[in-house]
Amino acid sequence: MGIWSKITGQFIDVIEWVDDTRDTLIWKFPDEDKEIKNGAQLTVRESQAAIFINEGQLGDIFTPGRHELVTRNMPITTTLKSWKFGFDSPFKVDIYFVSTRLFTNMKWGTKQPIMVSDPEFSMVQLRAFGTFNFQITDPGKFFRQIAGTGSLFTTDELLESLRSTVVTEFTNALKKSGKSIAEINSRSGELGNDLLPILQPEFEAMGLKMLRLNVESISLPDEIMAELNRQDLEFRQKKRTGSLDIELEMQKLMQQASVSQNIGDMQKFLQMQAAIGMGKDNPGGGGSDMSEMMKAMMSMNMMKDVLNNNQAPSTSNTTTTQNASHPTKEQVMQMLKDLGELKSSGILTEDEFNAKKTELLAKL
Repeated sequence: MGIWSKITGQFIDVIEWVDDTRDTLIWKFPDEDKEIKNGAQLTVRESQAAIFINEGQLGDIFTPGRHELVTRNMPITTTLKSWKFGFDSPFKVDIYFVSTRLFTNMKWGTKQPIMVSDPEFSMVQLRAFGTFNFQITDPGKFFRQIAGTGSLFTTDELLESLRSTVVTEFTNALKKSGKSIAEINSRSGELGNDLLPILQPEFEAMGLKMLRLNVESISLPDEIMAELNRQDLEFRQKKRTGSLDIELEMQKLMQQASVSQNIGDMQKFLQMQAAIGMGKDNPGGGGSDMSEMMKAMMSMNMMKDVLNNNQAPSTSNTTTTQNASHPTKEQVMQMLKDLGELKSSGILTEDEFNAKKTELLAKL
């Protein structure tokens, strides 16, 4: 080898990264202590970014495309190196390639059970598992906050931190939600969408973006799962046979409410009856029965309003019964309004609504 070949062999004139892995986040270009030639060609492919580091300081960041490394293309690096009038000689910097592609199917799960309060089962231990997708959206911030100066940084080195963040926010959100175990179990597929905006700021602080969060499984203690399955089976059997008449049940419950000062004790029974009533017109229908039941439970807020408006405070059962038999005009009008909302939501049929409407108008 001639002396000229030895000299030119010390200069780098082509810089690129062909990534054949699925887990590399950052890769340092191996300069082998060579200098970069003035006018060298830098190729940054789609889903990549190239970062120049000069003596530990973050310099220029190059986006996808072909770049000629000259002064006008490297304003920050030029300033860091004090090239006031440009440069003609080779130079030395560290070059890191950052993968900005989407990283999918990253698994997460609760190592320890989460304690959740439930009105029926008291404190319950549950576990959750799922996946999430993310990508690097701010290569400079990610390099400063997370990666450091190693020659290779992979998803394995980052996932433990990301999983911890996901589990922590998932736990806090469940505890603050006030949802029952039945609601959490029936809405497990929707929890990821609810948590995504909560987790986003945590990821953005690291130069990342979470694109999707899936809650694939929520594991409950065997005895609680058995009870929920029993309730679900009972609901589906009653829904299939249409064994209860919603109008008769409403009348009976309204009469009970007129002599009861504890509406809360009846709420659970009311919710189940309304759910059964919703299924009368669609016996054996498809879809998730538990999900339909939870929707019916939510609509029972209107039923509580009807009962509360029909209840007159008193110190004796006789007085209460008299007040319930002769409600005020305002009470009747409010009950009519609430019944209209029950009809609109599908809990009452047109005939059931008209019959109750006639009965209430007769009290005016």
